[in-house]
Amino acid sequence: MVGKSKKAGIVTLYHNNYNFGGLLQAYALPVALERYLGISAEQIDYIFKSQEQPKTKNTISLTNIIYYIGYVFFSKLEKKNLQKREKAFRQFIKFIPHSKYSYEYDTISESLEIYTEFICGGDQIWNDCQQIDWYRNEDSDVFTLQFVPESVKKISYAPSMAVLNLTDEYKKDFRKGINRFDAISLRERRALPVLQELTDKPLTVTVDPVLLLEENDWLKVIRYPQIRQKYILCYLLGDSLAQRKAVKIFASKTKCKTLTFPHILGDVRKCDLFFGDIHDYTSGPREFIGLIKNAEFVITDSFHACVFSMIFQKPFVVFERNKIGEKGNMNSRIYDFLEEYHLENQLVTEKKLEDMNKIPEIDFTYAHEHWKKRREESLEYLENALKNN
Repeated sequence: MVGKSKKAGIVTLYHNNYNFGGLLQAYALPVALERYLGISAEQIDYIFKSQEQPKTKNTISLTNIIYYIGYVFFSKLEKKNLQKREKAFRQFIKFIPHSKYSYEYDTISESLEIYTEFICGGDQIWNDCQQIDWYRNEDSDVFTLQFVPESVKKISYAPSMAVLNLTDEYKKDFRKGINRFDAISLRERRALPVLQELTDKPLTVTVDPVLLLEENDWLKVIRYPQIRQKYILCYLLGDSLAQRKAVKIFASKTKCKTLTFPHILGDVRKCDLFFGDIHDYTSGPREFIGLIKNAEFVITDSFHACVFSMIFQKPFVVFERNKIGEKGNMNSRIYDFLEEYHLENQLVTEKKLEDMNKIPEIDFTYAHEHWKKRREESLEYLENALKNN
């Protein structure tokens, strides 16, 4: 009987994940494994059934009634535009190396017939389901590879944690999961003390998967925008009106248009209405990094937008993210990245951006030298974890 070919299966937030950074990292890990280590790998199309976040009960008032009517109106108006964006995302999802079959919690163990080793990460997959409303206990089990037998190799690669102050109930299951790993890496140094409390196993801090690929690798993936005028790329996931006001004030001092991604999270948001000069509805991940590459300046609150700005040596600033109703700290990974790559000055407040008179110049020499070193260390971690018995 011929044994199955050696192949690594990866579990992350891949299935229908309409998020630029989430899909770019999902692409990068299997491609880097194949290209630089000769390890065959692909994303397992695990159907992550997030729980619906509980709807808050709003008091009945004239303001809320007007807002609801406006929401319904603009939702219908923007529907076709949002469908264009989803189409671009679906095309990129197919472009990512992935499994032939889709799996749910009840069937994920069937993937053991196909893969000889398993990787979880990298993305924000380790979440305290007692604190994050949309995260299920079942998904926590999958993202700690508890469906994989002891005899099968299992490792983590650069997972991130939204919450660092874990509940005792979650710690119990999480401890059980990570202590079964053959090798553990994580993305943020700030999460090290949390894991050190739960395991005696060696812990390695590795780069985000998108940093495993070189700049030239990404230049082969890029699709460049057909925009002739100079523009500032503004990619804000948070809801802050103050940040958007600061962007307008700064942009008015330049000769650049402001390019935005309205309603990027899928639902119409009041903060995005009438914001920006160029409204992008058609870009998928490949076009997104092309827009960063061609921008004069990047203003964001996104970790991956910061990372790609560094990769392409593009001047950028980053706000702390503020999103109504969001639990967990989305800023810790940005703090870690800026500190490690000596880019701390790029973290700004609304006031600081408003006071800027021109696009700042950034020396990326140290950042790129450090990236090269950390990339090599991270590939070495993967090679040792997957190739050594």
